[in-house]
Amino acid sequence: MSLGIKLLQAILFGLTKGSLYGLMGLGISLIFRTVDVMNFAHGNSGMFATFVGLSVYLLTGNIVLTLISGAAAGLILGVLIDKLLMKRVKGLSHSSMLIITLGLLMIIEALAFLIWGTEPLIFPRVVDMSPLIVRLTGGILILPANDVAATLIALGVSLGLALFFKFTRFGTAVRAKAQDVVGAQAVGVNVKSVDAAAWGIGIALAALVGMLIAYKSSVTPSMMVEMQIYGLTAAVLGGFSSLFGAIVGGLMLGLIQDVVVALMAAGFSALNITGANPVDYQFSIILIIIIVMLAVKPD
Repeated sequence: MSLGIKLLQAILFGLTKGSLYGLMGLGISLIFRTVDVMNFAHGNSGMFATFVGLSVYLLTGNIVLTLISGAAAGLILGVLIDKLLMKRVKGLSHSSMLIITLGLLMIIEALAFLIWGTEPLIFPRVVDMSPLIVRLTGGILILPANDVAATLIALGVSLGLALFFKFTRFGTAVRAKAQDVVGAQAVGVNVKSVDAAAWGIGIALAALVGMLIAYKSSVTPSMMVEMQIYGLTAAVLGGFSSLFGAIVGGLMLGLIQDVVVALMAAGFSALNITGANPVDYQFSIILIIIIVMLAVKPD
């Protein structure tokens, strides 16, 4: 297979990953922008809702109902986190709020272990069809049907929500609250409802990401740890102040990650390096991107 085909295949896979990174980053950015809290329990909250969705599938066998139930569970969990916890500790320092979300991360993980156990569980595919194979000069391209479905769902939800927040009254309320809480209250914005909605929608997005990636491995209490870092990186790339930015940042991240890995694989092959697998360096690439962005353009 030629290098051009390998790069094109990497771009296609990168778009799938990037759309999910962007969806995760959108939820993180929404909560941070609205309530000014960096939620380190974001991934685990999505994981818990993914388990709920899987439980619905085991009872019904309906994948559509599974996705809806998982997202609804995330929505309810996010609202409960805001109402029962975050509202009660509002006004604490940023460091205190971070510690609280870290504690919440461990509580949610422990609950998942307690309810569903430690054995990995298999999540169904959204679309159970044969992959699309495109034959080109120099090689073939493989488009897994489930990856295509996940990409379309993630991009559709991301763009739909970004437009919703930009052009609706609720979106205006979110932006107003993010810029000036007192001013937003003065013009009649119900800031408590805005906060609850931000938490609910943000966690629902994490749940959707969890269900869309679960088929590639399994459903476990630690399944969303790396995805949270990918989402955070997408938000950093796009700028926390922009919901559209998180989507674009996620797409950039997925493309950079897979293209760099493809180029590294070609380089290792040319240099006859057999003791290293470029895929093992994917996570390091993400961390390097975070460090460079924070050092070069922290705003």
